[in-house]
Amino acid sequence: MNLSRIDELDVFGQRVLLRMDTDVPTEDGKVLDDTRLRASIPTIKYLIEEGVESIVVLGHRGRPGGKTVQELSLSPVAKHLEKLLEKEIGKKRLKELDIQMAENLRFNPGEEKNSEHYTDELSQLGDIYINDAFGASGREHASIVGLPQILPSAAGFSVLNEVEALERVIDGALHPVVFVLGGGKGEKALFVDKLLEYSEWVLAGGLLPKTVTSYCKESDGGVCVSAAHLTPQGHDITPDSARNFAQIITDAKTVVWAGPMGDIDNGYWDGTEVVGKAIAESSAYKVAGGGDTIHAINKLGISSKLDHISTGGGAMLEFLAYGDLPGLRALRESADRVE
Repeated sequence: MNLSRIDELDVFGQRVLLRMDTDVPTEDGKVLDDTRLRASIPTIKYLIEEGVESIVVLGHRGRPGGKTVQELSLSPVAKHLEKLLEKEIGKKRLKELDIQMAENLRFNPGEEKNSEHYTDELSQLGDIYINDAFGASGREHASIVGLPQILPSAAGFSVLNEVEALERVIDGALHPVVFVLGGGKGEKALFVDKLLEYSEWVLAGGLLPKTVTSYCKESDGGVCVSAAHLTPQGHDITPDSARNFAQIITDAKTVVWAGPMGDIDNGYWDGTEVVGKAIAESSAYKVAGGGDTIHAINKLGISSKLDHISTGGGAMLEFLAYGDLPGLRALRESADRVE
């Protein structure tokens, strides 16, 4: 995919609007998992080294519905990002720089409506727009598709890394390819048929077995969806299903994991542990993504065993299913206008 790159823009002396994935879990005002924030540190450091005048970080948390919800403020996220940057460039250097984080964009209804007025309002804060929020790039929101229509735009390093890693699954994957889908979001079921077009297996856990059934596209059983059996309470996949999934994963050459197998928020970890460890021990090219999946990966201590961890689960699956995202199209269209 031919995206305009951050290192192809002249950013010296420019005011930069940097869209990041800031939808991170917090508790008592503290960030519990900063994977998404750390993904954008290389982009921020590059902008600093290239001598930008200022950086305004744009982001969101949760779904406040266009209203101010104090529990979803980006204040704790901004404080945590400041600590990360202090470690990277030093407290003294950071104080000399003009870097700030705007409040949760979704507090304004214009963000999700992609309002022209709100887009114009945001554009006044910068001269250049950088999208480093792969996880949010599936949304047609003002800060994702609106700003590239107004400002010179490019992809940050995190987005570029995401696209490169995921294109390897689409264009250069070794077979068998296995998708492991789980979690509590039923919309993942919409991707199953598309993903099966270039994979041998789609393994469905989490809540998906309530809407997805097992079937094979080929008479010899070569291309199949396997929906796990759930425990009587429906909180996890059964041990037999977990072992079956693990066996299929063992033979895979490419594995994509999006979503835990059970309700890990309420302590149902057995299926996720069996499947997660099978993925970690596999010799396949391994990609995983999504907030709950990242939480599971960190809990199981297997992050170093994966080849790529995506900051967005839904965006990752949409990209793998359709080969594009609204936010990426907006960047390409912005580059075409400049040319």
